[in-house]
Amino acid sequence: MELTQDKTILNAMEPIVINIFEEHVLPNRTLKCDCNKCKLDIILLTLNRVQPHYTSTQVGEAYIKALYMNSQMLSDVIQELARSVLIVEQNPNH
Repeated sequence: MELTQDKTILNAMEPIVINIFEEHVLPNRTLKCDCNKCKLDIILLTLNRVQPHYTSTQVGEAYIKALYMNSQMLSDVIQELARSVLIVEQNPNH
């Protein structure tokens, strides 16, 4: 198989985790440090801990996003974000 420049591979969890972080974590929790580096570290650590969901189409991305409207899946991501917040707060990378 030959990948060409017109093929895009997307981990659909990236926008999902960012969205959940911005909508559910930031408004409800005061971070010890709210610099962009710490926020990015929280998101990246979470992405490393949740199962990736890769797609190459917008339809696939929409399907995966719809799955995360399920309250249990949303709760799982929020839980991982909370763990990541604690880890980054205890070990800031700056």
